[in-house]
Amino acid sequence: MSERDYSKQVARRQRIGDRTLVVGVDIGCASNAVGFMSKEGRVLGSYPIMPNSREGFEQFVKVTEGLKARHGLSDVLIGLEPTGHYWRKFAYFAKAKGCEVRFVRTTALKHHREIDESCSAKSDKQDALTMTNITREGKYIDTVIEDGGMRPLRTLVKVREKIQKRNGSAKNTLHAALDDYFPELKEIFWSMHSRGLWALLQKCPFPTDVVSFKVSALKEIIGRASRRRAEASGKAMAVYQAAKERIGLKQIGSADRYRLRMCLEEVKRTELMIKDIEREIKRMLKDIPQAEYLLSIPGIGAISAAVFLGELGNPLYFQGARQIVKYAGYDPQESDSGYRVSRKFISKKGRWLLRKHLFLMSMRVVVLSRYFQQYYQRKLETKNRFGQLPRKKEILCAVAIKLIKVIFALLRDKRNFEDTVACSVE
Repeated sequence: MSERDYSKQVARRQRIGDRTLVVGVDIGCASNAVGFMSKEGRVLGSYPIMPNSREGFEQFVKVTEGLKARHGLSDVLIGLEPTGHYWRKFAYFAKAKGCEVRFVRTTALKHHREIDESCSAKSDKQDALTMTNITREGKYIDTVIEDGGMRPLRTLVKVREKIQKRNGSAKNTLHAALDDYFPELKEIFWSMHSRGLWALLQKCPFPTDVVSFKVSALKEIIGRASRRRAEASGKAMAVYQAAKERIGLKQIGSADRYRLRMCLEEVKRTELMIKDIEREIKRMLKDIPQAEYLLSIPGIGAISAAVFLGELGNPLYFQGARQIVKYAGYDPQESDSGYRVSRKFISKKGRWLLRKHLFLMSMRVVVLSRYFQQYYQRKLETKNRFGQLPRKKEILCAVAIKLIKVIFALLRDKRNFEDTVACSVE
């Protein structure tokens, strides 16, 4: 831990006053375990089971208010482990009741459990007290619960990511089906989301169907659906020839037709869902003033800007770009011991979706922005501490960190990015 991190931990510890009730909550699906402590670490109570429902939340408020009145306390600091999605109901309820809610890392809970108990045995009640002790020591995460205009944006970008995974799985399934029945189509159409391929599979999905059509009819089917109508004639001829010389399965039944139809419908359905949610994201982005500053950087589009702002939340919660670097999991780590000096690597402990899109953004800005391109070239020529030239993936991670610093400056100063010359891409 760096000196700055120690200072932050001390500041968090000092935030807890003599009148602060520290609460640790071990979140579960059906019920939560809760522990209460004072600033000095004196256990004021523990409840192994509090239902994750309205009755349980009201019981929590009643117990909390009773402890505050009994011990002369005024404010409440809650530390909890963000387990799955179960934490959201309780966290937003507690925040609405005026409590400050902070998060505790899973790894911190595991290590402190072993230190406190000298074993790895666990129980919900003990975990709640351990989490309370971690919070009391100021070892929680600075992340705050976002309940403003960024929260709906975060919800949409996460939904989009899930739909994209389903879309990729659907394309792989369609690809596997074509491998069985009509593998030659993969050489003719460049992608599984080709409109010409969809139209062909809708009308004549199997080689036996294709040979029953004339080449002119196949050209009409592909040409109407495809954006490249000039290529429709060549593709129609190639499809017809491939159908005559097919090597796929020849015994086609109703089950095979059903399989291929379902695969195609799933690909089309998820593609339409992605387009629909991207329209909604772009519409929502127009109402967020910070989006303009990100979109002024060449190489950052609406989806990337939405992911960055949605995952980041309110930029005012971050005091410096270094906090965002750590929040995204791009903070450099090393494992040196004695005479052994290791290579640096990124921690990957932050928001994985934000980290993924920052890497994609860095790949684009080094092509489209003169500023980032020059930074990339300098890194290419700079040797590391081992006297070796860095790998391109390492340089792109450095570009991502630089991009975070630039974006933070733009958001802080409320200004657009000014690039010297935008590179043209052929």
